[in-house]
Amino acid sequence: MKKRNLMLQTVGCIAVAFLFLVPLCRLVLMSFTQDDGSFSFGNYTALLQEPRTLRAIGNTVIISLAATALSTVLGVLFAFIVAYLNVRRKKLLELLVLAPFIIPSYVITISWTSALAGNSGMNQLLRLLHLGPVNLYSLGGIIFILGICNIPLVYLTTVNMLRKIPRDLEWAARASGCGQWETLFRINLRQAAPAIIGGSVLAFLSCIDNFSVPAFLGIPASIPVLSTYIYEKAISFGSQSFSMASALSVMLSVVAIAGSLGISAFSQKEKQADSIRADFSERIILKDQKRRWVEWISIGIFAVIDLVPLLTMTAASFQDLYGQSFSVKNFSLQNYQFLFTNSGISSAVGNSLMLSLITCAVCILVGTAAAYQKLHGSGPAVRLLEACASLTYAIPGIVLALAMIFHWSAIPGVYGSIQILMVSYVTRYLILQVKGSSAAMLSIHPSLEEAAHVSGSGNVRMWKRILIPLLFRQTISSSLLIFVSALTEMTLSSILASAGTKTIGLSVFNLQQSGDYNLAYAFSVLIVLLIVCGYALVQYVCREPVKKGKHEKRQNAGLFRQYPFKVSHKMEESAL
Repeated sequence: MKKRNLMLQTVGCIAVAFLFLVPLCRLVLMSFTQDDGSFSFGNYTALLQEPRTLRAIGNTVIISLAATALSTVLGVLFAFIVAYLNVRRKKLLELLVLAPFIIPSYVITISWTSALAGNSGMNQLLRLLHLGPVNLYSLGGIIFILGICNIPLVYLTTVNMLRKIPRDLEWAARASGCGQWETLFRINLRQAAPAIIGGSVLAFLSCIDNFSVPAFLGIPASIPVLSTYIYEKAISFGSQSFSMASALSVMLSVVAIAGSLGISAFSQKEKQADSIRADFSERIILKDQKRRWVEWISIGIFAVIDLVPLLTMTAASFQDLYGQSFSVKNFSLQNYQFLFTNSGISSAVGNSLMLSLITCAVCILVGTAAAYQKLHGSGPAVRLLEACASLTYAIPGIVLALAMIFHWSAIPGVYGSIQILMVSYVTRYLILQVKGSSAAMLSIHPSLEEAAHVSGSGNVRMWKRILIPLLFRQTISSSLLIFVSALTEMTLSSILASAGTKTIGLSVFNLQQSGDYNLAYAFSVLIVLLIVCGYALVQYVCREPVKKGKHEKRQNAGLFRQYPFKVSHKMEESAL
């Protein structure tokens, strides 16, 4: 038995190393390789001497810091509003705040380009306010869009921490003579500082990692950042193009990994607060007039940020020509007709659906099994898997894509096929399922498994009658994020996809780059509809049935909340 377990652990470690570690090691080695095969720092030296490299580094730093500042200010502000103020329509406000978490960043970018295109209504309003038309194809445009996209990261970490701050600290401060707002800044803000810093670091890393926004807005305006600069080097011709791209990838990865490690330094207080029950009651009571002002201003801000661009994009998708004013006369279904009849678009949609479903299935099976082994005394293979999966998720997507090229191009028939995209997606998103399944398993009391074994139930029967029913809702809920991410992915496919393996994200990118803006708008509208339908379906499947005759609150297995599992005595008896 011991020999068998040792063999399985060895095979598991080798498989994990081959799929996760070896591609990254080959990328690092390639960055030090010269034309003659020698080992040197020549690629790094040559890159740092190029003006465009220094410009890309400078743009990356400026954009990431400015966008993070914008995300932090808005995320913290609205976290305080939702957590503490007695405002109404909190669910609506939270939905609007979290919308960029679900909608792909390139769809948000496209929606804003439609809202600020030419003589649009928003530009006309800006002219009336003497603010002039806004050019999104600029450094400021990239900062604005990235700032919007990363608000949910700061908001989620902050609002959860704010709700766990004990009221005793506030009462002690008020008893010592502090006013309400002084207490808020001196107690609540200070206690929530680790969560705010952690969320800001996540937003900063997301800005560095993001490829789609700089690609859509920066490439046409010749504004390079590190992610798009790596892409330029990778697709360019030349003997040292891949080596240069590898060196840039290593530079970017070092920053990303350092930031990921730095997050743990600010998460200790959050871990300490995990055992504290969240308090959802209001702590600051506003009078009716002030409350209404806060409600409408808050909802209005995010309505402008989220809804107005999406509605403008939807209206533009029904126009024949780009830049026309919307009217009944200009209404047309030509763009949608093209999307539904074009074989290339149909193939891209089919590829993305297949990739997302397969990725979800593999991640659920492997991630849930790894989470179970992790919580039951895992061996070295599981620990290595979690570490490697975390690493491949921490590094930028463009870096992982380049690593996959170096690794799988040596195997005939893999590079340029749908298989390399499958492997890349699983490698990228597996850690999300491991974390989600681990959180779900923590909610299951160990006594259930012990009772099943005592009653003579084997592992298969235990999984079928106990674990799978209890894990189903949260597992499906956490896999929704994987499904949406894989369905709308663009960064990996921009390098790894071939003519026959194009995806939804890559097709939208190609339409936008070729100037077919209205077709890109229509495709983006369909993407949003797919996401909304998928989310609604998961909410329906994961709903908790309400017992007849009892007024129990239905707990939705949403994307942003942990599902509270409740095991009835009847379930325990039937499972045994």
